[in-house]
Amino acid sequence: MFDGDFMAQPEFLTIDNQRYAIANLDDNARAQIVNLQVVDNEISHTQQQLAILGTARAAYLSALRQVLANVQPEPEVAQTTH
Repeated sequence: MFDGDFMAQPEFLTIDNQRYAIANLDDNARAQIVNLQVVDNEISHTQQQLAILGTARAAYLSALRQVLANVQPEPEVAQTTH
């Protein structure tokens, strides 16, 4: 969406296939751009957190499977319907 470095204010904004010079936008438009950058950063952070949590979950599941390898499973109980 932005032409330029994320951390630095870009010179141009491309949205809906239209290019706009940031210097020509009013304060409200610039504030919305900052809001978008903050939200994009939070989305990226959340995606990273989800990846970390997914990795941790896989490790815990693997550890549980190793522990359960030494445990005799309970026999399945037939379910009755009324």
